[in-house]
Amino acid sequence: PPFPPPPGGGAAAPGGGGAAGGGGARPEGASGGYHVLKLDDQSKRPLAVSAHAWNKDGTMVAFCPMNNEIHIASFEGGAFKVLHVLKEHDQRVTAIDWGAAKNRIVSCAEDRNAYVWDLKDGLWVPTLAVLRINRAATYCKWSPNEEKFAVASGQKCLAVCYYEAENNWWISKLVDGFESSVLTVAWHPSNVVIAAGSTDCTVRMFCAAIKGVDKKPPELFGPDAPMKKIGDLICTIPSKGWVHDVAFSSSGSVLAFTTHDSAVHFVLCQEGQVPGSGGVETV
Repeated sequence: PPFPPPPGGGAAAPGGGGAAGGGGARPEGASGGYHVLKLDDQSKRPLAVSAHAWNKDGTMVAFCPMNNEIHIASFEGGAFKVLHVLKEHDQRVTAIDWGAAKNRIVSCAEDRNAYVWDLKDGLWVPTLAVLRINRAATYCKWSPNEEKFAVASGQKCLAVCYYEAENNWWISKLVDGFESSVLTVAWHPSNVVIAAGSTDCTVRMFCAAIKGVDKKPPELFGPDAPMKKIGDLICTIPSKGWVHDVAFSSSGSVLAFTTHDSAVHFVLCQEGQVPGSGGVETV
């Protein structure tokens, strides 16, 4: 849709001049005093950013200009300078996460794939993650220790991925139990609990511990919250709208999530108690 006219703009005056008088040329991309979004030559979609992530110190950003590419740019001299263009994906990139500790990027796309990108000798080298999903990947997020990452999908499940050195790829274990597409995920600071929000209007928390990668997970939320294997459901928190984003506090004691009904919800996640048992605070 068009943006509001710039300051000083307005309806053209008789004789072709602008509201301030004179007949100067309109700004590039403007039409009748309104800025118009340009379309990409190939996809015919508006030029926009579908995903982005900053590096550890905020000096570089990885972003997708609404296509299958990931652009890595630095900010120099008051302007962005593109340093690399990554083209391993076949369809639009939906999410990017840049790990601060190990300087690795994970990306996922509508092509149902995810890649981990490592910087080697000045080049970003991709490693495939075997997701085993048949719908678009919608979101991805590194675990706090960056040994695993999670990928949400339109297949009513999420994939928890870990590295297998023998075959030099990232493999996954699927966590299901959703009734609709999964849009977002967040990791608990313990690295063994994950929260996921879905268009089925719920947030679900699962055990995300993987044998051989994680130590035996503790019973963080008491004996009523199973933590024996990956995919064990800890709790289900209902809402009144699609869940668009979830996040744990730095201590892991509070989970926040946003929903399609313009609300933000807060859930206590105290040790020894099942999350949500004390109610949900909504603002």
